[in-house]
Amino acid sequence: MTAPTSQTTRRAPRWGRQTSLIQPRQPAFWLFAILLAGAGLIGAIESVAMAALPTAFLLSWVLMLLYAVPVGFLIYRLDLFEREPKSMLAGAILWGGVIATGLAVIANEAWLSVIGKVTSPDFAAQWGASIVGPGVEETLKLLGVVTLFLIASDEFDGVMDGFVYGAMIGLGFTVFEDVSYFFIAASSAPGAVNQAGPVIDTFLLRVGAGGLYGHVLFTGLTGIGFAYLATQRAVALPRRIGVAALCIGAGIAGHAIWNSPLTDFVLNTPAGVDPSVLQWILWGGLKGMPFLILLAVLVVMATRSEERSYRAIVVGEPDPMVVSDREMSSLGSLWARRSARSAAGRLHGPLAARLVGQLHAAQIEYALIRSKTDSLADPALDAQRLKIRWIRGQLAGTPYMPTVLNARSVVAPAPIPAVAPSRGPAAASPAAPVVFLVPPGGLAAWPTPDGSRLPIAILPPGVQLVVEARLGSWAEVRAANGWRGWVDGRVLADRR
Repeated sequence: MTAPTSQTTRRAPRWGRQTSLIQPRQPAFWLFAILLAGAGLIGAIESVAMAALPTAFLLSWVLMLLYAVPVGFLIYRLDLFEREPKSMLAGAILWGGVIATGLAVIANEAWLSVIGKVTSPDFAAQWGASIVGPGVEETLKLLGVVTLFLIASDEFDGVMDGFVYGAMIGLGFTVFEDVSYFFIAASSAPGAVNQAGPVIDTFLLRVGAGGLYGHVLFTGLTGIGFAYLATQRAVALPRRIGVAALCIGAGIAGHAIWNSPLTDFVLNTPAGVDPSVLQWILWGGLKGMPFLILLAVLVVMATRSEERSYRAIVVGEPDPMVVSDREMSSLGSLWARRSARSAAGRLHGPLAARLVGQLHAAQIEYALIRSKTDSLADPALDAQRLKIRWIRGQLAGTPYMPTVLNARSVVAPAPIPAVAPSRGPAAASPAAPVVFLVPPGGLAAWPTPDGSRLPIAILPPGVQLVVEARLGSWAEVRAANGWRGWVDGRVLADRR
């Protein structure tokens, strides 16, 4: 049940060829290494100063890791099909956390000083962050996406890659920047005796109220814009430039609005009264929610583009058991995959749910292997097909399924008996039924012509079958012992 060729005409990407960050032949790699060494030295000097308040330093890192690990995992998982090399993801985090933050400190201070001299100190204090920060920081972070592209352009197959690298750079920037803010808050406390209190308060303010709307959001948008420009070669250049400009502009605008005092009126309270939790949530929502919604829409669109690429890779697959049309659609989102696993778990138990998850992973791995070869007879592809068949066999034999048929015991490879002729003078001798054979590798069977359900059996190779009925590409078959089921009729081999 593979995808029909009419569903995709785009060139299949080379997903399976992953590139390491370590590329000594690329000048951009040495630029990355030099900047990392220089900014890392500055960061090391600052870390020595932070060690003067060990409680604040350690607590800052613990809190930020509690935030960063699940966010990083989510970003990684959102790339549903071709996930990026871990060395490249580490490079993105290092660029954001070490290079971009280190250079931003120097550039921000210089530009804030200029604004204070050109306008007034009060204006610079109120609006300087919203004027300087977005231009400086988003430029530095976007340069990280560009540098990674120059190091390993093969890793940029589509728009989703720009989001992943941009969001990871933004995550690295968030972690290192917030740790420095936590330390400043702790060192500014009277006597610096209570190191934990200022750190926790600043964490709740910067991460609790604004964790959804920070640098991950801003650089995710700008990364999508760059990736659209760099990867969508089939689109006219003016449109690519326009879309890239809109996405990059949205990232910078979101950062500027976040830094601005435009929504601070929400936090106004009587003297001596702190803003409530609801006020903080409303404050963050007004500033960042529109841009978060925009990013979510762009990520969904990028995922659909990845799904079309997946279809382009697997189109023409001769083995219908690799992936059905319904399964192909269920691979297109985290929600759809989770729903498929949950449905299997509800109907047939937790083992079936785990096996469906393994089937999804094997189908994605098949596309990665397929994208590296031009031969459908590649041994690695054959091995992956067998793995998928094995998982389907496990699904068909899981003890959690209430009415499972074991193909090897229920379907015997015995000859199909000929139909006895009818009695009577008018009866004509009927032709012997056409006997079909299950092809090498076996064949999945379903209780009804519905590929969205779990198969009830895996028929072993060579089993003789008679077709009782047909419905589209489906065939209802009968075995020698009377067993019946529905299979993909396109792959049955006529024994004659």
